[in-house]
Amino acid sequence: MYKLNAITLAMLMAGAMPVIAEQSGTDNDNQPAVAENDRVIEVISVTATKRRTKLMETPVAISVLSEEQLRQSGIHSIKDMADLVPGLDISMATDQAAPVITMRGVRSTNITELGDPAVGVHLDGIYSPRMQGALALMYDVERVEALRGPQGTLFGRNSTVGSINVLSAKPDFSGTFGNLNLEAGRFNTRSAGGFLNLPVNDEFAIRIAAKGLKRDSYLEGYWDPNQYDTRRLSPEVLNAPVISENSYQGIGSTVTQRENWWIDSAGTDPEAQRVRALTPADKKDFYHNANEYSFRISALWQPHHGRFTNHTVFQQYSNNSGGTLDLVNCDQLRGRADEFGGDCASFLPSDNTYQAVVNVPGELKLDITYLRNNLNVDLTDELSLVWQLGYENMDRSSAQDSEVGLDPWDGAIYFLKGTGAQSYSTELQLQSDEFGDLVWIAGVNYFFEKTSTLGYYDNPMDDKAFWDQPDRSTKAYALFGQGTYKITDNLHGTLGYRYSNETKQDKGGRTYRCTNADGCAPGWFNRTVLSNLPVDYFHDSSLYGSYFENDNKGQWSNHDFRLGLDYNLSLDTMLYTYLASGFKAGGIGDVFEVVNDRTGEVSRFETQFDPEQVITWELGAKSSFFDNSLNLQAAFFYTDYTDMQYASVGSIGNVERLSPVEDENGNPILGDDGQPILEFRNRPVIAYFTQNVPDAVIKGLELEFDWKPYPSGRFTGYATWTHARITKDWITKWDYDPEYLFNLTYEDSIDPENTLLTTNLKGNDLAMTPRFSANLSYTHSVDLGRFGHVHGWFNWNWKASSYTTIWNLDKHLDDMDFVVPDEAALYISDKRGAYSMLNAALKYEPQSQVWYAEVFVSNATNELVQYWNNTGKGIPKGSFGMPRHYGIRAGFNF
Repeated sequence: MYKLNAITLAMLMAGAMPVIAEQSGTDNDNQPAVAENDRVIEVISVTATKRRTKLMETPVAISVLSEEQLRQSGIHSIKDMADLVPGLDISMATDQAAPVITMRGVRSTNITELGDPAVGVHLDGIYSPRMQGALALMYDVERVEALRGPQGTLFGRNSTVGSINVLSAKPDFSGTFGNLNLEAGRFNTRSAGGFLNLPVNDEFAIRIAAKGLKRDSYLEGYWDPNQYDTRRLSPEVLNAPVISENSYQGIGSTVTQRENWWIDSAGTDPEAQRVRALTPADKKDFYHNANEYSFRISALWQPHHGRFTNHTVFQQYSNNSGGTLDLVNCDQLRGRADEFGGDCASFLPSDNTYQAVVNVPGELKLDITYLRNNLNVDLTDELSLVWQLGYENMDRSSAQDSEVGLDPWDGAIYFLKGTGAQSYSTELQLQSDEFGDLVWIAGVNYFFEKTSTLGYYDNPMDDKAFWDQPDRSTKAYALFGQGTYKITDNLHGTLGYRYSNETKQDKGGRTYRCTNADGCAPGWFNRTVLSNLPVDYFHDSSLYGSYFENDNKGQWSNHDFRLGLDYNLSLDTMLYTYLASGFKAGGIGDVFEVVNDRTGEVSRFETQFDPEQVITWELGAKSSFFDNSLNLQAAFFYTDYTDMQYASVGSIGNVERLSPVEDENGNPILGDDGQPILEFRNRPVIAYFTQNVPDAVIKGLELEFDWKPYPSGRFTGYATWTHARITKDWITKWDYDPEYLFNLTYEDSIDPENTLLTTNLKGNDLAMTPRFSANLSYTHSVDLGRFGHVHGWFNWNWKASSYTTIWNLDKHLDDMDFVVPDEAALYISDKRGAYSMLNAALKYEPQSQVWYAEVFVSNATNELVQYWNNTGKGIPKGSFGMPRHYGIRAGFNF
């Protein structure tokens, strides 16, 4: 009944729009109203159907953001624009330095080289495969188009719930001109960007654009010399004041200072065993700073008599920053009793979410080179050829502290030089003209990507896993076609089809293992020995004791379709509906060949996963009111998802390994010689792998508006309702902080055969999908005559509560046998509360408009907004939006 009511509401909204539109076209005397030209909203063109059409005449849910809107909102990259688009949410996966894009309740949590996004990112219409590419600075753009709903027939792979297309500004033949934009703000933010347009002649022009951004860290950062691995710390940190002779005196603010079980016997140097004070970090190069730049050179060739145009873009992006890491949600823990773990003041220097205690300096080096070419040829007056060619090369290296001082077991993740991806794509299209009864497009697409991964996870006390994946590749090709037929003057039917074939392969991939048992690692409590090793000592895979091969291959094919109708009820109103499918290929996953330390027997574990498929029905309406001073878009959608891919870290099996015997607190038991007592124990095989969620249903309403009620004022925004849930039984293992909730040992908490952890997630909400959301922007200009203009801008964004993970902890308090009481469990809940965010700017420009000056504030209410959740041992961690940011901007046109 609820679903039928929602559908009925959508139909009533769509049906009411043309009536309002017709009424708005007349005055009180039923005479045609006189249009006020200074209130008319400009016509916006989009390329959602791979040809230029008007936004209000394109039968798909789409949002368009201009360069001015992006600059006004302080948008530096795709990850910053989430609040401006209905149903969009973007978070950061810190270990991969990549954004995770959620649209209409769906996201991909596997952002490694083995995963694919659910929302395709396109640059100038060309697919960009790696999500790290979405971090590239956004500048000098013509517009950004965000399409919602499956785009399988035209845009193909990995656009199951939508796509984002960033269209850069093209060169102009009209003359030489350009601009320069500067910004300075809180956290020592400095940004500069601009462009220069150079017409060589009236047929060939060049446009050069660039942008740079630097910002200090907004974290309260500390270096900790009391963690196990001290090789990367400066002498100043290592010689910090001694606060106690051992870690059992309860002195200090962190776990490694007050209750570190290994520090007293961790080496031969007594000086290195004393507990020392933390050293505040320099914000200039600490985690969560920014140091990036990009430039773009584009050329447009448009001969008068050549019947073709060619647009070529070369772009370079570089990021050399401290990277990011997960932070503790201190706001959520505030007030928790000590018996359940206490609040942040119990294990961190202060009660502040924006803080981190580390022993590994953060590092992110990311270089991406793009080359794109779009050739349009008019073969005849009725037939055109379009050839798109794209090349992308990404090099990446990084270092990240993984346990951030919250656990005496030290750890870090390193990706080394040699990690990266190269991709090549080409698409050939034939397009009809736009004047016949049948408007069509047909084409063929080929895509190839090769990724390489070189890196390791380092537990300084024992296990290390080194990944050497030199050749993981994806080959994909597709045939597609889509046509729209004019059934009557006002009724059009659309039919689209795409055949996709995709092959993924791993050649020569190996995972190496280094432990104390095989002699590769220095051994238990040999902290002094470790500290004398070079920082890059474990970068050499030849040191590792054993390895296993993970060569693998998988192939998938699919048939996608699109059936649509759109009807012009009047010159100002269109209704549309469609039924469309989407497809994301399966994956080969990692292969694990694990050696039993006692028997020498080899066990093989594979982590392949199935493709996901989606079918969406959408009903929408687009109308212009009040002499084109108000544009209104409304859409209802119903989506059925099958085998949705969900990636997480977990155990895929068990194997016997020589391991320390632990006490009830999880600390190793020492023998008479001061070394841990070892025995063969079943240990879990831990992997980052992808599962398939059997079925999920997502439905929602979206309403967008753009209203210019008077010449100097404008309102834009949206309101949405979305309901996204798992609708079939999904029997799986509970992986949301089971150690804390069930009071289990680490081994028991990740044992895949532990029936205590068996759960059914049917009925759970999908992550990052608030039931309601709204956004409102208001711009008002004041004409000061010969003194120029003042423009005020105000933005309000609101999101209802939602879950940050798929686990929905509060829904399982009764059906799971948690040991901790409900009150304690809710302190680590994955439910994010509702929040409002305010942004504003005040801009002055003279009559000549040759320059401007602006003051701005983002997140004026200083909301703490969590976008990613990773809870362990009763400590909720995740990625968070920036705190309040403010500053000034200035620009110059010439």
